[in-house]
Amino acid sequence: MHFGLEQYVPLALYIGAVAAFLLSLFWKPQAGLYFLVPLLPLQTIRYRILDFPLGNKLIDMLLLGVVLGAVFKDGFRFAKTPMNKFLIIFGVFCYVQLWRGAFFLNTEMPLSISDPRFSNWKNYMVMFIIFAVTVSVIKDVKQIKIIVVLMCLSVLAVNKGYYGTMSDRDTSHFSYDVRDGGALGYAGVNGVATFEAEFMLFVLGLSALQKRKSLKLALWGLFAFSAYCLLFSYSREAYVGVLVGLFFLGLVRQRWVLVALAVFLFSWQSFVPISVQERVLMTYDKNEQQLDTSAQDRVVLWDDAMNLFHQNPALGAGFDTYEWQHRVGIYTDTHNYFLKVLVETGVLGLMLFLFLLAKMTRLGVKLYRTAQDPFLQSVGLGFSLLMACVFVVNFFGDRWLYVEVNGFLWVMLACVVRGQMIESERREEPVMLATEVPPQPLPWDREEEPALV
Repeated sequence: MHFGLEQYVPLALYIGAVAAFLLSLFWKPQAGLYFLVPLLPLQTIRYRILDFPLGNKLIDMLLLGVVLGAVFKDGFRFAKTPMNKFLIIFGVFCYVQLWRGAFFLNTEMPLSISDPRFSNWKNYMVMFIIFAVTVSVIKDVKQIKIIVVLMCLSVLAVNKGYYGTMSDRDTSHFSYDVRDGGALGYAGVNGVATFEAEFMLFVLGLSALQKRKSLKLALWGLFAFSAYCLLFSYSREAYVGVLVGLFFLGLVRQRWVLVALAVFLFSWQSFVPISVQERVLMTYDKNEQQLDTSAQDRVVLWDDAMNLFHQNPALGAGFDTYEWQHRVGIYTDTHNYFLKVLVETGVLGLMLFLFLLAKMTRLGVKLYRTAQDPFLQSVGLGFSLLMACVFVVNFFGDRWLYVEVNGFLWVMLACVVRGQMIESERREEPVMLATEVPPQPLPWDREEEPALV
C-alpha cells in the first residue's frame, strides 16, 4: 500500500540525494555516506532517478560530495591502510590490461567513458574508491555501528521486496520462471542469492559475540528472513557458499556448528522445501548419466576458457575481453570468475587477485583475534565468514564485479580496517594502573602564592 504516493518516490529520492550531497559539503561528510551505503544494492531503486540531472551518476556524485566535504572540514587525506598500495597497483594493472584488450579485440583505445570496456573498468575501480573514502571518513566505533545498522536496514528492504514477489508465486515445485532478481536488478537471481548468502554470514558473525538478547534476536530474525530469500533464489552456488561459511565458523569460533552442519548434510531433505530439493538434485541426472543443462553449459564454457588461456598464459587476452568475443552461443561470461581472471589477465592477474582475497580475509581474521572491543571483534569475524563465501560463489560465476552484490563487502572491509586502526590507537594510549600514584610537582615547580599585605 503506497497511499497514492508511489509517483513521488523518485522525486523524494532525488531530493534526498541532493540534500545528502549538500550536508556532506557544509555539515558532516559522513552524511553522504550514510545516504549512499543503503542504496548500493538497491539498483532498481537507484534507477528510478535516471531521468533527473546526473541521476545516472548517483554513486559518483555522493562520493564526490563526501570527499569535498572532508576536504573543506578537515583537509581530507586518504587514510593510510594496509590495502592502499596494493589496490593502486592492482587498479593500474587492470587498466594496462584494458589497453592490451583493446589491441586484442582491435577496438578503440579505452579513453572515454562512452567505451563500454572503459566504463566496466571504471565501475570496478569505484568499489576501491568506496573502500578508500569510507575508511577515511569513518573515524570511531559509533560511526561503524551506524554503517552496520544502515546495511541491515537495506538488507531488510531487499528481503521485504523479494518476499513480496515470491509469496505471490507458486514455489511448490522448481521452475526457472519462478526465479527473480529482486531489488538487485542487473546482478540477476544468482547475484541476489550471493548477496543474501554473504550478508547472512556477516550477521552470524555479529550475533556470535552479541551479549544483548534483544539485539541478538533481531540479528537472528534478519538471518532467518535472508535464509528464506536464499532458499527461494534456487541458487546452488549460494547454498554451497553458506555451508562453507558455516564450516569456517565452526572451525574458528563455535564447534557445535560443525556437529549441526554434519547432521544437516545427512538429513537435509527432511528440512528444505520440495522445490529446493528438486533444484539441488537436478544437478546430475542419474538416469541420463549426465549433468543438467545449466551445469553442462558451465563445463563447456570452462573448457573454452582454458583453450583461450593457453593462447596467452602469462598475461591473458586483456581486461574485459571474453564477453565481447561471443565464443560459446549466447554466453558472454566464463561462469567462473577465477577462470575469467585467468583468461583475461593471465597467471599474473590470477595471482594478484588471489592475493587480494587472501589479504582481505586476513584483515578480518586479524581484527577478530586481536580486538578488545566485542563489537569490532564481531565485525572481523563476520567479514572473515563472508570472505569464505566469496571464494566459493565466484567459482560458479562473476559475483565480484557488481557493486550491487559487493558494494557492502568493500564498506565492511573499510569498517574492518578502521576497527584495526582504532584498536591500535587504544593500545598505544598510556594506561595508568590503579596502584600508581600520580606524579607530584616538585617544590620548584610550584607557583609561589602572593604574599598577604
